[in-house]
Formats: sequence, structure tokens, C-alpha cells
Amino acid sequence: MASNLDQNVLGYELGEISARGAVTVEIVTAGHGVPLQTFIDVQYQDSKVMDKRPGMYLKYLPYRYDEVTGKLLSGGSYLFDTWENAKDYVRWTNEDFKVGDPEVKFWDQPAFESHNGTFWRVIGAHNFVPIQQHAVGRLQQWACEAIDVETVLHDIYPSLRSAAEAHGAASIWLLHNPEEKTVGIQLAFQKLGGAGDHESARQSLVAATKPLSLGQFLPETFDLKPLFDRVSLFLTLWLPKSTAAGGAERTIPLYPMVPNISCHDA
Repeated sequence: MASNLDQNVLGYELGEISARGAVTVEIVTAGHGVPLQTFIDVQYQDSKVMDKRPGMYLKYLPYRYDEVTGKLLSGGSYLFDTWENAKDYVRWTNEDFKVGDPEVKFWDQPAFESHNGTFWRVIGAHNFVPIQQHAVGRLQQWACEAIDVETVLHDIYPSLRSAAEAHGAASIWLLHNPEEKTVGIQLAFQKLGGAGDHESARQSLVAATKPLSLGQFLPETFDLKPLFDRVSLFLTLWLPKSTAAGGAERTIPLYPMVPNISCHDA
């Protein structure tokens, strides 16, 4: 495979992304202080199957350690070409995907204390900087009981996109789940400084926390109720479009603080 550190990323352009579906997953691991080397190796084995699912454009794989429990908080934010492919990805991971020997369903693994997944309709998604520079993410979700939410979101998306760029975002996804009556925003930010060391990562995490929530730009009539808000570093990005074009399969934006994959076939 192409090196995880290879910046030969192909197939990802600046500007609007042709994606209509998204999936977000939040995971709490069962153990304490899971080493990054272990985590990146395990996710690599899973990714060899998971990133082949129909229509996947990208996965951000976030991580941070809970400040109180020390447990690893992770999950993923995925873009898909269609809402149907996003919805089917959730179904497949819940019902069909099995791992291990003996095999167990993916979400039945003892490594997971809890997980929560949502599929979304994408109102708009935009890359402001090259995807290999995306290193930190902020995912926010709100409950929204208002009427005609999707129409309003389409109307205000251009102003939200401009606000995200003005606040230094590397990308924005505006998301809506009409069935669950929720609204979501996924932002990515660049790494600060050129070094892939702990201090650079720490500064990048703090910087991504400072901008005001884009929720302030959503209409007051939405009467939003906060459900989730987390800023995380990206362990790695899965890049199915680049793989298909013969480029890098994934990036590790915070290498060498985040180690390279050590599996024998990596």
C-alpha cells in the first residue's frame, strides 16, 4: 500500500464536495489509556474492509483521552456520495460486519464500552485547504424541533460556510437528520506549526476550541438543544478516492507524535 505518511493524495479537490450522505459515530473504549500504537494498528485492520464500502468519500478518525477517566474517546465522521449509502453503512456495521476469531459483530467487541452512530443528509460540505492538512476536528450536534429545517439550512449554508472559513476552518460539513430531528456541524482545522510533536498537537487542539460555535449562526427559531460538542485530534484520515486513483490510502496528520502503522503489511 502507499505509505501512511505519503502526501501523494489524489482525487480530493478544494471547494464544494459532491456528498449527500454522512455518518458520525462516537465511541468510548472499555480500557484506560489505550496506546496510540495499538489503536492505529487495530483501526488499520478494520479500515481494510470498512473503507471499501460503496460511496465512501472520506473518514476523519478522531481521538482524545477523557480528562477524568483516561478512556479513549474516538469514533469517526464519514462522507458518502449518497444518503442511501450512508444509511446502508450504518446498517452494515450494525448487522453484517464481523471481526476476530471467533467472529463477533463489530459493535459487540469487548473493546467498546459504548457507541452511538447517526446517519445524516448533507446540506453542504466544503474543503477550504488540501485534505492532507486537516488535523483537528470539532463535531457538534443539536436537537431541533423546528418546522422546515432543511429548507432553512440550505438557505443559510453559504453564510455558515463563510463564517467557518473566517474562523480558520479547513473544512465544514452542515448536516441534518430529519428522522431524529437533529442538526450537526463537522469542522476540521489545520495543525499549527510544522512539527509533529506533542506541543504542536496541544496548540492545535486549543486553537480549534477557541472559535465561537457556529451554532450562533443558526436561526433562533430553531430553538436548538445541545446534544454533543467535542474537539479531537485526528489519528488518521481514510482516503478511498485517493486509493482508487493510485495515491495515498490514508494520512497521519500528526506524525510522528501519532506513530505510523506497524502491521506487517503496512
